[in-house]
Amino acid sequence: MSSYTIAVNKFVNDTFGSDIKNLQKIEKIYADVLKKKENLEKQLSIVADDAPTTIEASIDAARSSLDEAEELQQEQVRVEKDVSDYLDKTKFAEEKYEKSMSEIKAVEKCQTYLRWVAKIEDTSAGIQQSILSDSIKEACQTFKILTGFSSEFVSKDTRCRNLLAYLTRTIMFWYKILTEKLSSELEVLMKQIGWPFVSNPGPHKLLKTHDSSEKSTPSPFTTPDPAVNLDKIFGSLLCIELPKHLRDTMNKEVKENGGVAMETDSNFPATDITEDPLTEDEPDFIPLPFQLLLRPLVKRFGYHFTGKKETNSIHKPEWYLSQVLKWIGNHVGFLENTIQPILDDHNFEHVDALLMFTQGLLKLVNDKLSLDMMEVIEMDELFIHTVDEVLLFHRELKLAYTIPDTMLKRYSPMNILTQPQCLIKWLNIEKTAAVERLDTLLSAEDAWHSKYEDSDDSDEMKTPSCAESFVSLLLTITDRYKSLSNNVAQLKFLDLQLLLLDDFRIRLTQMLRSIGRNQFDEARFAILNAAYYITLVLQEWADNVFFLQLKYHKDQLETPLGEFAFSRLQNEENMQVETSPERDQSTDETVFESTINLFERICSEGVKDFVQVVATEFGLKSHAYSYDDWPTMPPAVEQEAMLVSRTACPMLELIQDRLFLFEESLCQTLFHRVWHEIAEYIDDHLFKEVVMKNRFNEGGAYQLQFDMNRNLFPLFRTYSTKPENYFKRMKESCLLLNLQRGSALLLMELLSEETDKELASKNTDNVSDPVRALSDMGIYLIRPKDAARVLKRRIDWTS
Repeated sequence: MSSYTIAVNKFVNDTFGSDIKNLQKIEKIYADVLKKKENLEKQLSIVADDAPTTIEASIDAARSSLDEAEELQQEQVRVEKDVSDYLDKTKFAEEKYEKSMSEIKAVEKCQTYLRWVAKIEDTSAGIQQSILSDSIKEACQTFKILTGFSSEFVSKDTRCRNLLAYLTRTIMFWYKILTEKLSSELEVLMKQIGWPFVSNPGPHKLLKTHDSSEKSTPSPFTTPDPAVNLDKIFGSLLCIELPKHLRDTMNKEVKENGGVAMETDSNFPATDITEDPLTEDEPDFIPLPFQLLLRPLVKRFGYHFTGKKETNSIHKPEWYLSQVLKWIGNHVGFLENTIQPILDDHNFEHVDALLMFTQGLLKLVNDKLSLDMMEVIEMDELFIHTVDEVLLFHRELKLAYTIPDTMLKRYSPMNILTQPQCLIKWLNIEKTAAVERLDTLLSAEDAWHSKYEDSDDSDEMKTPSCAESFVSLLLTITDRYKSLSNNVAQLKFLDLQLLLLDDFRIRLTQMLRSIGRNQFDEARFAILNAAYYITLVLQEWADNVFFLQLKYHKDQLETPLGEFAFSRLQNEENMQVETSPERDQSTDETVFESTINLFERICSEGVKDFVQVVATEFGLKSHAYSYDDWPTMPPAVEQEAMLVSRTACPMLELIQDRLFLFEESLCQTLFHRVWHEIAEYIDDHLFKEVVMKNRFNEGGAYQLQFDMNRNLFPLFRTYSTKPENYFKRMKESCLLLNLQRGSALLLMELLSEETDKELASKNTDNVSDPVRALSDMGIYLIRPKDAARVLKRRIDWTS
């Protein structure tokens, strides 16, 4: 059906509908259609008459536009030709103008060049004039202007290499003169105040003194106050400090000529530290005035600790280490109270006087230690002695003189010990010594005895002396490597500790196996106490910030990128140190997680073995009690005094003896675990073997309750204020068996009406709910079905 037909049908249906009377509208519709037809024909006629006129007008306009475009194109060609002809005529003038401008620019450059030369010469002449007039301070200020020229040239990357070279030579010429002059003045002044303070601590502040007769040459620093002179000289030295690019240039030239560079070269091992006390670009640079202050100490150090002097003994590293510590201590007051204020006054607050002084002395220590280490590393005893002295030296620097960790991590001689060859040697010696020490500890006569067993105070831990000594050994190792700045080296020491812990655990396990079937051997108790003590210590260490940081670094190294870095470091260092199996457990929460679990397993298995042995013994001792004559026992009213059952005495005696043994032999925590599990077993065993396998009369039920409440439960009262809570099955069973007859029958009737399925679907608000009824009686553990079975154990209620 076409769309036209559909439209017609829709129109007819909408217009006429189902009412036949609507057909009257057809005449009106016909008239409207005819009217629309006439209007459309009229409109078509008008359009047909106007179309030719409009089309012709459009064609004429288009032709006119084309004519104008052609004229414009011809005009463009004419203009282009005129411009080309004009450019040809002015080409010679343009070339002449460009040549003139080039010559002008060249002249301007020459003028600028000559002005810079004159500027440099005038500044140099100003320095000379200031020196001749003994105005050293002005000379230094002018010299600073000269170094500013050089910094400006370098920052703008000038191509005037000859001018820059001339400026550099001029700077170096005056730098040498000013440095020599100021150095001599500083040396004379420092002699007046007794610098360096070698034997005794120096003054904190300088006092006024008269001119020294030792000064034989005229000096601009003629003030009788040495503090003022020191401030002027020190400030002048700081003023002539060369920028880094000039120091690099001078060092390069000096080295090429076979001399010694002015800067302190960095011979320290690479570290991951980025902080620096001076600048990030020059972490090892020592300012000129500090180089001059250190010069006499450097000479003394070289005199005493190099060459063939008796004080230069490779076997006595403590001599030069203690000497350096003494020098730092003697000068700390003067540096902090006299030199540091001078630095602050001259805008050098970022420089710490004590740190700069210490840095220079540590350079001497590192050079000396690096040189000696080539021989020291071949002798084990000497090597470990040197390590001990370096560790002590590092600790003294940190504690006594509050040298910050950032500086120690960069300049401490500890970094020499983390170099690959030294670290391998150190780890091997530590491992060998630790294993030998462990052998000695375990073979000692008192190895498995507590150090405090003879003291009056109670020893709750009962830790064997070998375990305490072993922990002390691990602590000593931690103290040794805790100060290392190299994270990889620290992790290798941690691996060594984990290896020693695993070795100790294996030894404990082997000793347990060698004991055999004697579960109550004294050594077995000591081994379990040792394992628990190690577990407790490792749990405390695991929460220590230091070991948490090691865990972080360990996880970082075990990431895909970190594993590559770690293996690369190992290959570079060529380290073949054995690692523990726990090394790959990156999912552990702490670095000791796996080790703690292994030691905890020893404790758990030991407790389990003790409980099993006691369970076996208890089963034998309680056999007669389980088959006692419960249905025929006389009621309590017929007995003069209630006594414990004769058949219960063996098992109660056994429990008492074993609890006493465990309490005396195990640490408090393990003992509590043991007696808790023993109580759980006894409760379950008596419930199944006595209550559920026997029938009771009134006397038997009361006797059972008396045996439990007055004999069994009190055995555990020493360890708990409510021991009956650990025997809930027996406690609730006794309550059920000793109910009054009426209450028992009502409860039995209630329990017999309910099934487990009905209990699950029953409304908990129902007052007849047996669970609610049992709870009201104080019975929470025994289920309704088992409670019904217990009630049926009474022969006088079911007959």
